[in-house]
Amino acid sequence: MGQIRKIDDVYYIEFYARGLLYSQVAGGNLQEAERLLQEVEGKIAGGEALTIVRHIDLPDFYERFLSEASTQHSPKSVKRFASTIRHFSKFLSDDFPQVHQLAQVTPVIVESYKAHLVKTQKVKIVNLSILLIRDIMEFGIKLGFLNDNPSLHVRLLPWPKTVKRRPTARYNKAMQLLSQGVGLSKLVQLLKLPDISRTVYFSNLIPLSREDAYN
Repeated sequence: MGQIRKIDDVYYIEFYARGLLYSQVAGGNLQEAERLLQEVEGKIAGGEALTIVRHIDLPDFYERFLSEASTQHSPKSVKRFASTIRHFSKFLSDDFPQVHQLAQVTPVIVESYKAHLVKTQKVKIVNLSILLIRDIMEFGIKLGFLNDNPSLHVRLLPWPKTVKRRPTARYNKAMQLLSQGVGLSKLVQLLKLPDISRTVYFSNLIPLSREDAYN
């Protein structure tokens, strides 16, 4: 049995078919959403599940991500994710208005966003923003709406040189985890950091690209 969800002024229907979660825009009218859901459920019952296209609109995806993040991260970290989503959404609206679905976000778009950030932000903020988007997109893979994370194909900017400090137990742990390809979300949980932005303290340990992670 499917259900109807409302995000802002838009209704979405969600349902399972072939063991997968589907999400679809149903417009701004509850009655229309109910009718669409009945039609979709009728198709599924009639064995027409293969004719249903699987995608998820970005507002729906972002809401699901933030809901999940709120159960795993501190309010500060969730606020940081929400801020990144708002800024990225504004960028898409201005520069890529045709992009409405998660699957439409490509490496080229994320690379363009990085170039956009470079104009006004410091290197650490640019890289942190891309890494946060990387974690957000990983959630899309977890839900099954993406097969590949587009941000993994975007190289980070060279990290600024920092004064060498005596390695602490936390620093050594971060080095071990990052060398294993652990993302920021998992790193925050394992190191019990109060805010995901604190991961920039380990910035010199974060590989600039996926290829660097294996070298």
